[in-house]
Amino acid sequence: MKRPFRSIDFRTLLVACCDFLSLEAVLFAGYWLWVTFPWHGNYQPFSDFSLILWILPPIGIIVFKSLGLYKPEGGILGVEEQSLILKGIWILYITIFAISFFYRHVHFSRLAVFYSIFLAILLVSAERFFIRRIFGWLNEQGIGVRNAIIYGAGYHGQRLERWVRQSPKLGIRIVGYLDDEIERLIKRPETQHLGGIAELKKIARSRNIALLFIAHRTLDEAKTVEIFQLCRELDIQCWAIPSFYQFHIERAELSNIGGIPLMGFRRSFGRGPYLWIKRIFDIAVASFLFLIAAPFLCFIALMIRLISSEPVLFRQARVGQGGRRFTVLKFRTLKSAGRKDEISPELRRARAHFLPLGKFLRRTGLDELPQLWNVLKGEMSLIGPRPEMPFIAEKYGPLERERLRVKPGITGLWQISGDRKRLLIHENMDYDLYYVEHLSFNLDLAILMKTAFTVMARFFEKEKD
Repeated sequence: MKRPFRSIDFRTLLVACCDFLSLEAVLFAGYWLWVTFPWHGNYQPFSDFSLILWILPPIGIIVFKSLGLYKPEGGILGVEEQSLILKGIWILYITIFAISFFYRHVHFSRLAVFYSIFLAILLVSAERFFIRRIFGWLNEQGIGVRNAIIYGAGYHGQRLERWVRQSPKLGIRIVGYLDDEIERLIKRPETQHLGGIAELKKIARSRNIALLFIAHRTLDEAKTVEIFQLCRELDIQCWAIPSFYQFHIERAELSNIGGIPLMGFRRSFGRGPYLWIKRIFDIAVASFLFLIAAPFLCFIALMIRLISSEPVLFRQARVGQGGRRFTVLKFRTLKSAGRKDEISPELRRARAHFLPLGKFLRRTGLDELPQLWNVLKGEMSLIGPRPEMPFIAEKYGPLERERLRVKPGITGLWQISGDRKRLLIHENMDYDLYYVEHLSFNLDLAILMKTAFTVMARFFEKEKD
């Protein structure tokens, strides 16, 4: 069977070479730090230390490959990739130290290698970030990419388009949608309707289409087979989202009895040790941030008090883990003007109601800082789904209620996504469900790192009215 994305092999080779060079560079830097800051009683010439340069990077490539870091479909804002980078580096260095402990013929400065751990996290992360940007630019220019169309421009089609757009290593560019029932679609400005499925031949030739994704929810089996056959005649690769996708495939388990395939769903949530570690991490980091940010918090509170006679903090009922309600805290950014606080400011479009400092606080996310108190009280976590408003949570179905299995967070995938600027906050379900199904400490660290860069970038954004 032909591999789905054979054309991106050159990109995988490029990423592997950059990873190798990055790991070599951090070892050089680690040795330089070891020599420059001699907190040790011995000295090792570089000729002896250089042996590790032939050991660590190749093992690193093997570890990264085994974790799937060279698969092209690593999307979801680069956070999934960052999580795997952290995991890969932990495994790599534990392996290296284990080799040095059990195989005494290998001699190198463990302190110099230890220095390189943190440098590796920073450099490999930065390298992957720039590679994603380069691949994204190549996709926009049409260099080394394949054009694709999606049949079915509804929810699943738009979700697929967003994930492809966030995975530039795929080397795929979605040029538009096919749909025979365009009048029933959720219309969005970025949705380009090219026509119906009957026009596939003409569109395939004019747009140089190499891939077709079927994301139509109501398509019967006979029609699906017909489209696959047509794509085979046109030499177009065709992929279909399975009909049971609506049951949230991330929770699916595959098994078999006598060779007959069976599909079921995981019953238990689990991850007990992770939840305990996360709670300790939340308390430690939130306490630390409270201490170092206390003067800044007081300054913001004073400024709001000087420019407004209203309460400094905005309080609102939200729904947390298990459906329990709590009061979330934010710095006030809008004038109440007689409105009740239970109406969410995120749904307000009246920019005239912003306080003078409000736009800056909202854009940079600094209005969320009082939620550190919610974290310390155990109502929220540093990382997690956004806490939802009660009137929205009351309408949840079985799938949406999955996001209530974990504590809501100050930051998360939704907050660091580009969709935050163009979709309403209650349309973040895809991001929240992904997070709930992929809980891990490395994913949390990756989101925190991404959040730090996102906040810094927003400090320098130009104000948009």
